[in-house]
Formats: sequence, structure tokens, C-alpha cells
Amino acid sequence: MRWIERLWRDEGRVKATPARIARLLADGVTRSTNLLRARLQEQGFAQTDRKRFESEACILECLLFEWFLRDLVVAVEFGRHAATIQDALARRVAGDLDWSGLSPAVLLDLERLRRERFAEYREATGVRMSLQSLGAAAWRRISDLEKPSDRMTMALANRATAGLRALRGLGQKYALVIPLLSRRSQ
Repeated sequence: MRWIERLWRDEGRVKATPARIARLLADGVTRSTNLLRARLQEQGFAQTDRKRFESEACILECLLFEWFLRDLVVAVEFGRHAATIQDALARRVAGDLDWSGLSPAVLLDLERLRRERFAEYREATGVRMSLQSLGAAAWRRISDLEKPSDRMTMALANRATAGLRALRGLGQKYALVIPLLSRRSQ
């Protein structure tokens, strides 16, 4: 192990700033959103409602679902530093969306939509963490239909289960390094 690797490791954990963790999570949100859209296409959603599937609103709803899963993990895994990481993640995702070419109207509405969807998804998961209810809520938003499809509800619930399982233990992989300027403002 090189000296720089020893310097940036703390009991087997990689030292990282909230911005670095946010960058990693934002990259995961983008990759997962693309995978989710590919799965939706495989399931026939693109054929049944091509206009909705290709709309910015659908893309954004898929992204918000994937982002919510990471938001849950950050809240559980990073404790008192969760808000700092969540804020950095929000800035990073907004920046990535700006680069993606989405319309300015979508970007201006992003923060409001995030608050609304995350509240809706938190309520759907409830106390028992019902991922089937989360899948139903997400499918209603993604498809813009009132009645959820049982098949798609289960597909999204399974996706949420796998996503949360893959992110479990994220907090143990990183030793958080808070820059001095951030500490002074707290």
C-alpha cells in the first residue's frame, strides 16, 4: 500500500468529503435511472405509451425514484452528517441534470418535485418499510396513471429491494472528512 493510500484510509475505511460521497451517489443515480428505463422498455412500457416514456416528466420521475433510494440509505448510514451529504447530493444531481439538456422549466421545478416525491415515497414506505407500497407509488408517478400495475409495482419493489441491499453498509466504507469551512458554519 502506497503512503497516500495509508493517509486516506481510516481503519479500512476510505476518507471522503460529503461532496465526494455525493458525486459517487449521483453517478449511481444516473446509472440506475438508465437501467430502470431500460427495464421499463423491456417490460413494454415504451410500446404501450411511447409519448409518456420519452417525456422529460417520465425521465425525471425515474430519477426521483432512484434518488429517493439513495436518500434513504444516506439518512440511515450517515447519521448526523446525513443532511450535509443530502444537500451535496441535491446540488450534484441538479448540476448533472443541467448538463443533460433538460428544459429550464424542469430544472426550476426540481427542488419542489423532490420534496413532494420524497414525502410521498416516505409515506408509502411507512413504518414497516413496505417496498411494495413504494413500488405502487413510484409506478403511478412514472406512468402517470392512477391505477398501478401489479407487475410493474412488483418490478419496482424488487428494484428498490435490490438497490437498498446493494447500498447497505455504505456508511462503514467511508470515514467522513468535513472541511473546516463547513464546521464553522455548523
